[in-house]
Amino acid sequence: MLAATLALASCGGDDESEPPAPAATGGIELTLRSDSGAGRVSTGELTCRSGEQRATGDLVGRAPVTRLCRDARAVAPLLTGKGPARRVCTQVYGGPQTARITGAIDGRDVDRTFKRTNGCEIEQYARIAKILPR
Repeated sequence: MLAATLALASCGGDDESEPPAPAATGGIELTLRSDSGAGRVSTGELTCRSGEQRATGDLVGRAPVTRLCRDARAVAPLLTGKGPARRVCTQVYGGPQTARITGAIDGRDVDRTFKRTNGCEIEQYARIAKILPR
């Protein structure tokens, strides 16, 4: 009986000793660089946090800043993750374009390079293309 009482007492309740799960903070601070592979390099910075949404450089006029922030948030897992180490990709060349995105999203570091040299990389490049400077 005592064991059952102790088990019930330890189930949830108003125990405030456990800290709440941390909320996503920090917003988005990205530096984006795209290279056409033919000599045209475009750069821009994107800031998206509570009370401030700003795009600079070649991102100005790319799209409304609210859309750029929404699109950056949508690809956040791709930007903050490392991606699969091994996978089978089609050997299709998509072009010489490259992109590098650095900064942070919700306190998580971003330092990714994208290119279009095989099917997997083409797919990833297409996913981030909406936020790249022209």
